[in-house]
Amino acid sequence: MKNSWTRMMIAGLVAVSMTLSADAGTVAGTGGSTEITQILNNLQLIQSYEQQVQMYVRQGTQVENELKNLMANPTSVLGSDVGNMINTIGSIMNGGQSIGWNLSQIDKNFSSVYKSQPAAKLSTAFTQWHATSTDTLQGALRAIGAQRDQYATNQAALTDLYNHSQATNGTLDSLQTLSQINVRQIQQLQGLQELMSTQATAESTYMASQTAKDQQMNVTQGNLSQPYTAIPAVQTAPSPKWKQ
Repeated sequence: MKNSWTRMMIAGLVAVSMTLSADAGTVAGTGGSTEITQILNNLQLIQSYEQQVQMYVRQGTQVENELKNLMANPTSVLGSDVGNMINTIGSIMNGGQSIGWNLSQIDKNFSSVYKSQPAAKLSTAFTQWHATSTDTLQGALRAIGAQRDQYATNQAALTDLYNHSQATNGTLDSLQTLSQINVRQIQQLQGLQELMSTQATAESTYMASQTAKDQQMNVTQGNLSQPYTAIPAVQTAPSPKWKQ
């Protein structure tokens, strides 16, 4: 429901921005304002990220159902089945962590250029989410005397964790370990969805305020141009970015 509302909100803001742009036609107008354009771009990016996270949640839920079936009959477990699930879980981790990191940098850049306190708070929230999203796997690895930095990928770390658990406590315990990590990951992705919804609401509210100001400026100042302020491009983080 929230995601549908976000899409409707973005569509409405696009229409408003295009209308005001046609009326203004200058950098002073909403359509030419770098700040407004950046917010609109951010909102559209959030919408794209929302769709990706929804896909990750569906994939994680599917893996969880497969794990439940295997735990009900652990003697039927095949290495290829486990390998496929580990690849999927690791891939979802990579995608979610990259999205969280990228959004933290987008808000950081925006807050730096436009001195926006709400954007700075959101940047901190996304950075904290990114750090927390690694905690479950990190904790499981520490329990077997390992560290995430020892492994090149999430998949490699999960494979070693599974093999160690299976050798120590058996197949059922190793499947339960994967399930706990996967369930926690789904919960974290749902938390990321909440953060993105908060970000979309904050940016749309700010954009509505700025469009009104820009429109009024066009009327009172006769479309006088304003300085062009560019926002630094976001550098996509490695997947995952473990070090802050």
